[in-house]
Amino acid sequence: MGKKSRRSNRKGHSMGQGKNRPVILDRLLKLDEEVRESKENMLWSKAAHKIRECIEIVQEIQDRILKSTGTIEIYILEQKAVCCMDLIRVEYNRYRFDNVLQICNDIQMSPENEKNVLSLDFLSKLYGQLALLRLDVSKENKDKIVSFIDTRISERINDTYVVTTALEAVRILRSLKEYDAAIALGEKLERLTENCERVTSDNSIADVVTFVNAVTHLERYRIEYHQQVHKDFSKYFLVLVQELFDKFDDISGKNVICQRDAYFMMIAQREYLCHQIDDKQLSSQLCSNAIEYVETYLERAWHHERHCFTCHEKRTTTEALVCSGCRVACYCSLDHQRMTWKKDAIQGMRIGHEILCPLWKAFRKWKLVSKKGNERAMKLRNRLDRECLYFLSHGLGLKGKCFEEKNVHTFYQSVAE
Repeated sequence: MGKKSRRSNRKGHSMGQGKNRPVILDRLLKLDEEVRESKENMLWSKAAHKIRECIEIVQEIQDRILKSTGTIEIYILEQKAVCCMDLIRVEYNRYRFDNVLQICNDIQMSPENEKNVLSLDFLSKLYGQLALLRLDVSKENKDKIVSFIDTRISERINDTYVVTTALEAVRILRSLKEYDAAIALGEKLERLTENCERVTSDNSIADVVTFVNAVTHLERYRIEYHQQVHKDFSKYFLVLVQELFDKFDDISGKNVICQRDAYFMMIAQREYLCHQIDDKQLSSQLCSNAIEYVETYLERAWHHERHCFTCHEKRTTTEALVCSGCRVACYCSLDHQRMTWKKDAIQGMRIGHEILCPLWKAFRKWKLVSKKGNERAMKLRNRLDRECLYFLSHGLGLKGKCFEEKNVHTFYQSVAE
């Protein structure tokens, strides 16, 4: 009896070193590969489901070891912690902010003997703060997240992932029209990254920070035009955007690693704000450029038409909710459709699908017949151009708003040279 008992104990030790161990580890490795592929393809729901399966398997392994040895292996807890942190980021990308807070709360409520390992790192805490701000835009939460990021910045820790995630706070503050707070936080991040190596072929995080800050300034100029018009903003903005424009390979956007839709929409607004000048030839060219950049945005986004227009998760034709107005924009749920109706259809900008919808409708109709090259295709193309112009002038409210003519002439002369 004693020999049989010892043999049984050896089998159960350390996750089952006999037949069960390879099977369960192979399953874990396979799930890990599936999670990676799902995230690469922006299949957030599938990735979240697979990560939860990973956590269940790790928990099963932990229970086996605990039952066999009476102790908890640190490396098992570390693996569980990695899975939990990964799940937090995926759930945030899915816009499941309540799930993010629940996971953070579950980790904080872990048993005392697990807390030393199962603790939230700075990045996961930051995601938790962002999720809280998304759900409750109170002044307390705004101040809390700015203070939280300031603490990290004061330590002069230039972590790419932390900076990239902190930029999400800048975008949220911008969409809430908290421009002073967004600009102040953006400038701090810019100072933190200003010593980074800048390269043209693959834009550095420093370039992305500068880009996000430029968009914030433009949004403020557009929304608070009458307060900003006398601050000689145009001269500063034109030079700043041209530097980014040169880095990001012009209209091709080949090297743009920052969000492309915001990039092209920013350039379109720049050209439109410059076109309202007395020089008719230059004005006509700038107006055409503005229309071209809006159409470039539409063309690029068209290739992701079966992705949710809010969380960007890839959807099938049968499971997607499609906008009845334009029949292009699709969503995971009604909640996601409501989230970006008034703003954030272009992330962090006060541009919602409400004003993009007629634009998408005109683009879809032209796209379906564009290859025919007949008279109908030409008419629909002209209509699309008019819709782009109307979107800029009335949708974005840029009609009557313009940069100072002297700055426009000086800038485009320097560009030509």
